[in-house]
Amino acid sequence: MNTRILLLIPCILLRSLVIGQASIHSLIPAPQQVIIGEGIFTIAADTRTTVASPDLEEEGTYLRDQLKELLHLELMLLPSPMAAAGGIHLAVLPNDTVAAEGYTLTISTDRITIAGDDEAGVFRGITTLLNMMRAGEVSSATLGCRTIHDAPRFSWRGMHLDVCRHFFPIEFVKKYIDLLARYKMNRFHWHLTDDQGWRIEIKKYPKLTEVGAWRSGSQYGPYSQRTYDSTRYGGFYTQEQIREVVAYAQARHVTVVPEIEMPGHALAALAAYPELSCTGGPFEVAKGWGVFEDVFCPKEETFTFLENVLSEVIDLFPSAYIHIGGDECPKERWKQCSHCQQLMKQKGLKDEHELQSFFIQRIERYVNSKGRKIIGWDEILEGGLAPNAAVMSWRGTEGGIAAAQQSHPVVMSPGTHCYFDHYQGEPVNEPLAIGGYTTVQKTYAFEPVPSALSAKEAAFILGAQGNVWTEYILSPEHVEYMAVPRMLALAEVLWSPRSARNEADFVRRLRSEFPTLSALNVNYSTSLFDVGFSLKSSKKRGQVNVDLSATPGLGEIRYTLDGTEPTHESLPFTSTIEQRSSGTIRAALFNGMSKPGHSTSRTFKFDLGTGRAITTTPAPHERYNNGGAFTLVDGIVAGDKRVNHEWLGWRDEQVSISLDLGAAQWVSRISLGALAERHGWIHPPENVSISVSETGTDFIDLGSASRTELPFGHMLYSVSTPMTARYIKVLVKGIGVIPSGDPGAGDRPWMFLDELHVE
Repeated sequence: MNTRILLLIPCILLRSLVIGQASIHSLIPAPQQVIIGEGIFTIAADTRTTVASPDLEEEGTYLRDQLKELLHLELMLLPSPMAAAGGIHLAVLPNDTVAAEGYTLTISTDRITIAGDDEAGVFRGITTLLNMMRAGEVSSATLGCRTIHDAPRFSWRGMHLDVCRHFFPIEFVKKYIDLLARYKMNRFHWHLTDDQGWRIEIKKYPKLTEVGAWRSGSQYGPYSQRTYDSTRYGGFYTQEQIREVVAYAQARHVTVVPEIEMPGHALAALAAYPELSCTGGPFEVAKGWGVFEDVFCPKEETFTFLENVLSEVIDLFPSAYIHIGGDECPKERWKQCSHCQQLMKQKGLKDEHELQSFFIQRIERYVNSKGRKIIGWDEILEGGLAPNAAVMSWRGTEGGIAAAQQSHPVVMSPGTHCYFDHYQGEPVNEPLAIGGYTTVQKTYAFEPVPSALSAKEAAFILGAQGNVWTEYILSPEHVEYMAVPRMLALAEVLWSPRSARNEADFVRRLRSEFPTLSALNVNYSTSLFDVGFSLKSSKKRGQVNVDLSATPGLGEIRYTLDGTEPTHESLPFTSTIEQRSSGTIRAALFNGMSKPGHSTSRTFKFDLGTGRAITTTPAPHERYNNGGAFTLVDGIVAGDKRVNHEWLGWRDEQVSISLDLGAAQWVSRISLGALAERHGWIHPPENVSISVSETGTDFIDLGSASRTELPFGHMLYSVSTPMTARYIKVLVKGIGVIPSGDPGAGDRPWMFLDELHVE
C-alpha cells in the first residue's frame, strides 16, 4: 500500500472520531444524561440492523434507509430478540422502565443498542444516533462510546403551519415534518381552512375546493396600505395526498393535528355554501388578511354540514385531538340574525359569547361520539368551556391558566414567545412580517408552565407549540427562514429538563448546527447575531441609557455614535451608553475582522420629554409592554414595520399618562402617536385631551388634541401650548367597543400608543 495512503488512514479515523465525540456536545435538544465511555464503534458494510420484535420493523427500515443516504451503505435488516456483536439493535424496554418516548442509546466497541419506552422512544433514540453521525456537511460512520438516557419533559411538542393564507406543496410539508422529527417534536398542527382558502378535499362538498380553495387576488405590502393584486391564487390537498402526509408523519412518530376553523374564519366555506351564513351572501374568498364579520350561522343545516366535514376529517386523521379553531369570531351577524336571537332565547343563553359556547359544545359532542376530542384557541373559554375540550393559549398565558385551573388540558402558544411569523431580528434587515418581535433568545427563555399554577394544575399543561402564520410568508424558503432556528429553541424548551437550560450553551450548539442545516438545504435565519438594544430610564433625567447585548461567545460588540457602519476597529461596548441628544447608534458583532450578522441601530429624536419621568394608568397589557411606560419617552419613533418594542398596547377604554419635565419650561406643542389597523382590531383613540401645570396641582385644560393621519396607519394627536409648564397629563379615551362593520365588531379593541412628544 502507498505510504501516503497509510499515513492518511489514521488522519481520516481521527477526524471521524473527533466528529463523533464532538457531535454529542452539539445535540439539539440536549439529552437528559450522557455518560462518555472509551473506544469507538464504526458502522461498516457488514453491520446488521436487528429488531427485537416485528413492531419495530418500520423503525428499523427508517434507520436502514437513513444510513444508506448518509453513508451509502446497504445494511441488512433482520429480526433478532438479542443484540448481536457488530450490529445495531432496536428493542422496546419493559413497561415503566423509562418515561413515554424515552430511550436509552448505548454505543459500545462492539454494538449499538437503542431501547425505548415504545416504538416512539426507539425512534427518538434513532434520531439522536443519526444527529450525532451528521456533523456539519460531513457524515461520520465512527462514533465514540457513550450511554445516553433521555426522555421528554412535555408530551405535546408542536409546530403549526398555516397553508390557507399561502399554500405549500406536499414535498415541502414532508420536509417540514422531517425538521420536526429531527428535533424530536411530535405534533404537526396543519391549519387547513380559513377565510383566505379551504385546503382539504371533502368528497361530500366538492364546492369547498372548487370555489373555496381559490381567491381572485391577495393582499401584499404593509398591512396598513391595504394593497391587493388581481392574480388568482389557491390550491388544495386531495384526500390521497392527506393520507400520504399522515403516513409520512406517522413513520416519524409525528401526529398530524388538523384544524377546521369554526364558527369564525369561515369565508372560504361560505363562498362555496352561502346558505350556511346568517345573511345568505353572496360571498367571495377573502383577498385580504384580518378578521371578517361573516361566520357560520348556528342552524341545523350548518351543524349537519360541519358534522359531515368532520366525519371525513376524522377518517383521514388518526389524531386524538381535532382542532376546531374557535378564535376571533365576530358576533355582529349573530346579533342581527333573527334565528340566532330566537335560538338564544330558546336555550336560555344570555349573550352571543354563550351562543359561541353552545356552538362549540354541540360540535364537541359530535367529535366525542367519534372517539376523538376537540382542542381550540383560548377564545373557546368565553361563554363557558366545553366539558372535554383542550385549550391552546395564544393571547398570552391567561387562557391557559384559566383552563388548567378548570382541569382542562392546555397547550401553551403565546404570541409573545411562540409566534414565528413575528420579526426575529432588526426589522430593517428582515423581510416584511406581520409585526411583533420574537428573537431566538426570547423563545429559548419561554417557560410553558406559568408560576401562577399549583403543582396539581401544572399537570394539565401538555406542552407548547410554535405557530407559523403565512400572511406575509409566500414560499417554502421563507417558511424555513421564519421557523428556523426559533423552532430549535422551542424544541429544547419542550424536551430537555428545565434545570439544564443554558442559553450560552444552546447558542454554541446552534452555531454548530448551522452547517448541518445548510447541508440539509434549510434556509435558516442568522438574526441570532443581531445586537440587542435595551433602552432604560436614567436617574439623570432627560437621558436614555442604552445597553447593547449579544449572547456570550458569539463575538465582540462594536458600535458607532454617528450612524455609520461599524468595523472591527469601532468602539467596543463595555458599559451603558448615555444618550443625551438626537442621533443614531449602530452596532454589530465581530469575530476579529469578520462580521457574522447584520448591523442594528436605533435612531433617537430628542425633545423636552425624552428620558423624563413618566407613568401610565393602567399599565400596558402584558403582550405589548416592552420597556413599560418609558417606551413613550425613549426617543424612538415607531417605523413602518410594527414591532413590539416601539408600541405599547392596551385593551382598556381609558389610559392616563403623567409626565414630569423636571422643571418648568416653555412648551409650544404636545403630541402623542397612535396606530390604526382596524382589520387587526387596533383602533385609534376616540379622544385625546391634554392638560398642563407648573406646580403639579393646578392644571390648565388645553382641550382635545387634533388628529393628523400619517403613512402606515400612524396617527398624531397634537395641541399647541405656547406657555410654561412642568407637568403634563394626557387622557386617552378609546372607542370602547369595535363598531359595526369592522372586524371584531362588539369586542374590545386594542389601542396602540407611541412616542409622547413635547416641543
